[in-house]
Amino acid sequence: MRDVLSAEWLKIRTTRSTRFVLLAVMAIAVLGMLLAYAWGQTWEGMSPESRTRLSDASIEDTTAPLLHFCLAVLGVLIITGEYATGAIRTSLTVAPRRLSVLASKASVVGVIALVSGLLVTFSTYLVSHEVLGSRGFPGYAATFEEELPGLVQTSVLAMVVAIVGLGLGTVLRSTAGALFAIAALVFIVPVLVGFLPDPWDDRLGSLMLLNMPHPLVAIGYVVAALGAAAVAILHRDV
Repeated sequence: MRDVLSAEWLKIRTTRSTRFVLLAVMAIAVLGMLLAYAWGQTWEGMSPESRTRLSDASIEDTTAPLLHFCLAVLGVLIITGEYATGAIRTSLTVAPRRLSVLASKASVVGVIALVSGLLVTFSTYLVSHEVLGSRGFPGYAATFEEELPGLVQTSVLAMVVAIVGLGLGTVLRSTAGALFAIAALVFIVPVLVGFLPDPWDDRLGSLMLLNMPHPLVAIGYVVAALGAAAVAILHRDV
């Protein structure tokens, strides 16, 4: 298992597409800092009456869907890239225990996504709070201790979405297909659910992946994604 994990870490470091995705993830933190500066400048030019009409949105919440989607792409590429090049045959020849290969990929993707989520979310929050909190911006009225659970939840959700991406990539074995599926799951389905009549819009909306679901719902997504991936990798030829 340790050798398989080491091999997966090496693939992440040497594969160009995954490096680009990780650079995009880091760029989201820079984007958040630039938005903090822009929002601060806009706030300075607003009248007191206009300020009272602003929502309590925060920059880390605004950039979170982009962060999560990028990490879902990482989860997709770590498996579909091997199917596209045929390298999956080598991986499963060197490590014939297929579930060990899947578990190693899930572990590597999960750790990278969690660490990336923590770094981007907390750095964006700290910079934004420093720039906007001192100005009285509504989204930064709470203390760090009050915001901490939400920041951690956003970071953990990054790991969940990345593993879901890995599961979809394993089942579909197509980068384009898996990316469309994750985009639909993240962006399209929640919009469609919002058009449902009461109370189904709220009930199903609470189950959407990026709506900060209950921990049991998030675990359900992970179990379903890895379960489907396990069935696919065990019962399909490569």
